[in-house]
Amino acid sequence: MWLKELCQRCLDRPRTSRHARPQAARRRGVRLRLEQLEDRTVPSSFTAATVSDLMADINAANQSGGSNTIALVAGNTFALTAVDNSTDGATGLPVIAANDNLSILGNGDTIARSTAKGTPDFRLFDVASGGALTLANLTLQGGIADGAGGAIDNLGSLTLNGVTVQNNIAQGSKFGAAGGGIFSSGSLTLQDCTVQNNQALGANGTFTGDSGSPALGGGLYVSGGTASLTNVTLYDNTAQGGDGANGGRVKSCGPDGCSNTFYPHGNGGNGLGGGMYVAGGTVSLHNTTVDHNSAVAGNGGHSALAEGGGIYIAVGASVCLDAFTLAHVINNTASTGYPDIYGAYTICP
Repeated sequence: MWLKELCQRCLDRPRTSRHARPQAARRRGVRLRLEQLEDRTVPSSFTAATVSDLMADINAANQSGGSNTIALVAGNTFALTAVDNSTDGATGLPVIAANDNLSILGNGDTIARSTAKGTPDFRLFDVASGGALTLANLTLQGGIADGAGGAIDNLGSLTLNGVTVQNNIAQGSKFGAAGGGIFSSGSLTLQDCTVQNNQALGANGTFTGDSGSPALGGGLYVSGGTASLTNVTLYDNTAQGGDGANGGRVKSCGPDGCSNTFYPHGNGGNGLGGGMYVAGGTVSLHNTTVDHNSAVAGNGGHSALAEGGGIYIAVGASVCLDAFTLAHVINNTASTGYPDIYGAYTICP
């Protein structure tokens, strides 16, 4: 044993116990932890050259959520021929879903309901509450809302940049027609757009003595959320209330015999907001022209209202117009009063 110890001294090698634990082993082990990362949605970009492209892209954007952009091939006309959904009334394109912040960027393009014979009635866009839509440099035309629809139904957020909306018709049902061009409950923005030749048409009374249904917002209907219009033209849009049905005697028979009941002529439906109807939310208009729009009351036993040929602002809605817009709400008509603007508004800073 002494020889072994002597060799260790000579080699200057420290003695170690066979039972000693290495220093690293005496340290407490480091535990790995998983940290939850922030959820991030990657923006998506799409290009559309056809109606089928556009519809597929909107569906994909709805699926992915977050901010998404669809660029339209320049100079195209996207003629819609069929109803895609009836979420808020017949609509030609998929509803812009909640949590989808979608921009559709045109370059002189047109999105329209086809004028071909046999094309059903439908609006073009419907923006759900919590959704956002931006449209840029587009013409929107030919939409026909059946009941509560139109070319654009925006209950969420819509942005139209350089958009033309024209030749849209909102045709009423028993509950009325709203938004021949646009119906929105979310966030809506229009910039450099024209919304023209759209109509909201209330339904006529069906049975003896029935009243016609109202028509609200020939060009645009904003039910809530926000809407921003910049460099927009609302031109030649109409809100037309439905006619009341003729009165007369109706014979009804039961176990105790028959009786005749007389019903007077049904009342006409109100026509409100030829160019735009703001039911609620916060709306601003900058550098916007509202020209040659009309509100028309339906015929009936009692006179219906037709007000706000250019813009109708309901109680509780917050609307501001800049000086340019206020000076260019012109040449509008309403058959019972307030041809240009009905309701309270402020001047935008």
